[in-house]
Amino acid sequence: MKRTFVAIRINISKQTAEFFNDIKFQLKDEKINWVDPWNIHLTLFFLGDTEEKLIPEISEELKLKLKGVESFKLKCKKLGLFKNINNPRVLWFGLEKKQALLELKQKVDNVIKSFGYESENKKFVPHLTLGRIKFLRNRKFLESLVEKYKDQMIQEFKVNEIIFYESKLTQKRPVYSVLNKIMLD
Repeated sequence: MKRTFVAIRINISKQTAEFFNDIKFQLKDEKINWVDPWNIHLTLFFLGDTEEKLIPEISEELKLKLKGVESFKLKCKKLGLFKNINNPRVLWFGLEKKQALLELKQKVDNVIKSFGYESENKKFVPHLTLGRIKFLRNRKFLESLVEKYKDQMIQEFKVNEIIFYESKLTQKRPVYSVLNKIMLD
């Protein structure tokens, strides 16, 4: 078994990396497990434990069903958090809910579900996880930071591939390995 997921890898710009570092610096006294900039991605479907023999089949089906899907641009445009300010768990950059993204997500969902996987029953909120909040000393400061950057244009990037990843959990952080890349037209 391998722990797997399907995602869009995000290559953040130098300016976005600087902005991310600035946020980390402002929250340096908080207990947050930060995502490494090279691991930032938009998860389309988390499969979890996957039989190794299914990986080539799932990859081929994704290639087949995504044939003809055109690449597109997405805007990353705000700072936000999950659950809520009273119980913050994840700090993220938000992505626009562009029709091309929603259609891509639906196609990926259909392929993965055809192999018997269930998607999480959560509304799809396109985002890039920056950090997982473990303990927060100053909730008011985090709230002011999220408010300050709620309309911030961060970066536009091109989506021209999706990646089928393996995720290995280590003591420090997950390590992602590319199992397959599916190019968009």
